[in-house]
Amino acid sequence: MSDGANVSSESATGPAALTASNIGGIDRAEVSFSPGVTVLTGYNATNRTSLLQAINGVLGGSEATLRSNADEGQVSLTIGDEEYTRTYIRTASGVSTGGEPFSDAPELIDLFVSLFGDNEVRRAVTGGEDLHDLVMGPVDTAAIERRIRDLQSEREELKTERSRVVERRNELPELEQRRAEIDERIAEIDEAIEELRETVAEFEEDADAAEEANELVDELDRRRQQLSQTEDEIELVESERTALEAELADLREERAALPDEAEEDESDLEAQLSEARQRKRELDGEISSLTTIVEFNRDVLSGEEHDLRSIEADEGDVTAALAPEAERDVVCWTCGSRVERGAIDERLADLESVVEAKREERESVRRRIDEFEERIESVQEQARRRSTLERDLERTEEKIEQRTERLAELESTAEELRETIQELEVRAAETEALRENDLLEAYEELSDLQYERGQLEQERDDLRDEIAEVESLPEPAELEARIDEVTEELEAQRSHITDLEAAVVEEFNERMADILGILQFSNIARVWIERRSGTGRGAETTFELHVVREDEGGTVYEDVVGNLSESEREVIGLVVALSGYLAHEVHETVPFIVLDSLEAIDAERIAELVSYFSEFAAYLVVALLPEDADALSDSYARVAPAEFNSPP
Repeated sequence: MSDGANVSSESATGPAALTASNIGGIDRAEVSFSPGVTVLTGYNATNRTSLLQAINGVLGGSEATLRSNADEGQVSLTIGDEEYTRTYIRTASGVSTGGEPFSDAPELIDLFVSLFGDNEVRRAVTGGEDLHDLVMGPVDTAAIERRIRDLQSEREELKTERSRVVERRNELPELEQRRAEIDERIAEIDEAIEELRETVAEFEEDADAAEEANELVDELDRRRQQLSQTEDEIELVESERTALEAELADLREERAALPDEAEEDESDLEAQLSEARQRKRELDGEISSLTTIVEFNRDVLSGEEHDLRSIEADEGDVTAALAPEAERDVVCWTCGSRVERGAIDERLADLESVVEAKREERESVRRRIDEFEERIESVQEQARRRSTLERDLERTEEKIEQRTERLAELESTAEELRETIQELEVRAAETEALRENDLLEAYEELSDLQYERGQLEQERDDLRDEIAEVESLPEPAELEARIDEVTEELEAQRSHITDLEAAVVEEFNERMADILGILQFSNIARVWIERRSGTGRGAETTFELHVVREDEGGTVYEDVVGNLSESEREVIGLVVALSGYLAHEVHETVPFIVLDSLEAIDAERIAELVSYFSEFAAYLVVALLPEDADALSDSYARVAPAEFNSPP
């Protein structure tokens, strides 16, 4: 028995008070529990199970149910100054729960705290099912994997930081050496500056004159630069003017190549186009009329008897309509005279020839229309191009004139600058001796040294900051220690599930050995769980339950759980649940274990089980029949049905 897992009654905070209303078969009940064992005595249908379910509900489990004839129910549990509640409200879609229960882990409560007859762990044992997934179900593997990823990232960041710190600390001697070199160079510069200041003092009497001489040289340089810029601009403007003159010549050549405006008059062409379009419309009308006449008479000749009148072959005035029939002679439909059918066919053929001639003339007229339109478009395009050329010629001539004027201005400016430069050169030659003294050179050197000193001071300040930053970095040993801590925690997280599986197996095997020694099952030598790891990717771990029997002759052999008695299976199921209660450390947060449905176990062994289980929970609540309860110690608190049974 592990002392670290033992929770004695003295560690409880004090009495616990439970109030329940409209839960299961309970109308209202108020029960107090002292630390230790509380026995709910009574026969079936006395709401003992309902009270245990109420405890389950307020602890955070899912066993409690709302009374069938109630819309609302509630359970409250008070331990010391803390109160926990669970509410049940009937809605259209079912029963909703609320309140603030003792625990927010319902799976742990249902599996390892509320050991009812339908407890999944107990039923898995009696049914011979694998226990691993059931017992390990409450483990939040996703959270463990997230923590592993976080620790891996943290370790990589620490390793990167350690490398950076080592690299930066290795740079420290070089940084300090560079700072010493800068200090030495600044000292040299300060000495040189002092010497230059003495030199400058010697030439201060000629300082004004020397300054004027240098200003004269500066003015000469500026004028020469202005002249160079002016000459460059003259060259540019001359190039632009040359390009514009070439462009002007091209424009004039293109304008000369355009046809004479008098070659074709647009108004004459428009008039001819109008006449052609009018003739086309006339032909369209004549062709339509003649085609209608021919088609009508052809239709008449192919149908019933009709009268026809004589048709003249006048191409300019065709107004007759023919109506022949299938006989040799036909009667004119207007005058009534008889005419041979062949004559009518000849007349229609003549008309068709006239129509074809009209169509040919219309096609000729259409071509003339297209030709007139193209010629008009050409005349218009030439007029537009001529107008564009005139504008381009005018603009180009203006640009050439502007460039010519600008050239005159620039050449005048250049000439003035040449004269000014010549005068300045004469004056500069006169002051050459004054400018050759060392004053200006000393000023320049002094300025360079002061600038260099300022740069060095800035670099030295930066180095000081950098050295301070490096010195403030953590020691590599500290980072190494932190890496070791993270690695250790990472390994612990990686092995957490395996360790927990081992803890469950160890707890069960230890508790089962205790129970077998206490309950004295005559034909069971040993019961233990073997943890089997699967092989291959994705293989699952299983808990294999072993039972070893010993016969009267002392022979030991292995049996299966299915061959055990109901009492023995129930005991094993309870021990598995207790092992989960301890291995998952539920006992550290939930001080309750609730036992029910122990009828399959004889009274003496129930008493031993209750005594054993009471060592691991501050509050052990057990529901028993009166005859079983009699076998328990008189020191245990007892609650009779009258105290929690609902009123009649």
